[in-house]
Amino acid sequence: MLGTFVLAVLLENAKGQRLLLMAALFSLFLLLMHLREFFWKSFEKYIPYTYIADAALLALLDSSSKYVVNYYFNLYYFFALISAGFLAKKRQRLMVSFMLIAAAIMKYYRFIEAKSVYNLPFTVSYILFTLMVFITISVFYNYSRMLSEEKSRLNSLNEELQAANRLLEEKNARIRELAIFEERNRIARDIHDSVGHNLTGLIMNLDICGKLAAADPKKTAEQLVQTREIARECLAEIRRSVKALKPVSVEQLPLVKSLEELAASSRQKFGIEVRLKVEGEIYKTQPDMNIVIYRAVQESITNSIKHGQASIIDIGANFGKTAFSLLVKDNGNGAGKLVMGSGLSGMVERVRELKGDASFYTNDGFMINITIPAEVARIEQNTYNGG
Repeated sequence: MLGTFVLAVLLENAKGQRLLLMAALFSLFLLLMHLREFFWKSFEKYIPYTYIADAALLALLDSSSKYVVNYYFNLYYFFALISAGFLAKKRQRLMVSFMLIAAAIMKYYRFIEAKSVYNLPFTVSYILFTLMVFITISVFYNYSRMLSEEKSRLNSLNEELQAANRLLEEKNARIRELAIFEERNRIARDIHDSVGHNLTGLIMNLDICGKLAAADPKKTAEQLVQTREIARECLAEIRRSVKALKPVSVEQLPLVKSLEELAASSRQKFGIEVRLKVEGEIYKTQPDMNIVIYRAVQESITNSIKHGQASIIDIGANFGKTAFSLLVKDNGNGAGKLVMGSGLSGMVERVRELKGDASFYTNDGFMINITIPAEVARIEQNTYNGG
């Protein structure tokens, strides 16, 4: 731009005030272009108005020329059009382009004034030709800018898509880890409750066998048969847990029936009194809740025998309208200080997963109280008569 201005001044042979005026107008135009380029992000909404100043400066620069048209000054309109193509927004570019084109062709009014000197058809043809050149350049840079913006937008969308994909992969990985962790905990709780329950009975029977071995061989043989059955059941529970399967009896039978079988088997295994009392209008319960209640009773019986040396265990199941409640109480030694081992902790975790609550009491034996909302516990509203 500076080079073309020097050539324009040499062509004009400008001197004195006219030279100073032309230099001042050109300097303001050049300064405005650089300021716009450096600060366009901070003042983006004001960018279109700066081209009004461009058009005014260029019109004044053209009018200061001693020639009807100074071809070097025409280039500055192109520079302004190029600048608008890269800095202005899509709608603004069209407005700025037509404004600069209009300002550029206004100087050709001098051709019409000078028709006595110049041929009028030539003047009109020249004006139309120049106009087409300006329009072509304007459309070219507007279209180039649109392509550039579209490419930038596609790149931005692609980056966002890649970021979202990475985030999704991270979330899927965390979900997989959480699922594995929860499944491990579930299997660990199942093994602890079911296998621990059976092993406690197995140890008790072996102790009895040891005491009867010398005094009553026949009774010892009978006790060993029962011990073998407990060991087989323990092995079956381990295999089911390893395969991450639920206990068949709990999965296939209604809750009350499962608790009745658990109470009967516990009486047989441990030789103690296990009493089950069911209250309320029995309804069909969710399989997941059946597992939780079954495991809770199983763990309670094991703890009552192993830690409390209880001889009587009372199990109460209440099918309430607003909540299902379970109460397990023994006549054992209780506990001076409650220690939450893996069994009780697993019980609390299971109950909380069903939006329920579990509490423990250690005075006068040991008692466990579990409450689960009826809307979580039951499958349907109608009464279930299957036991």
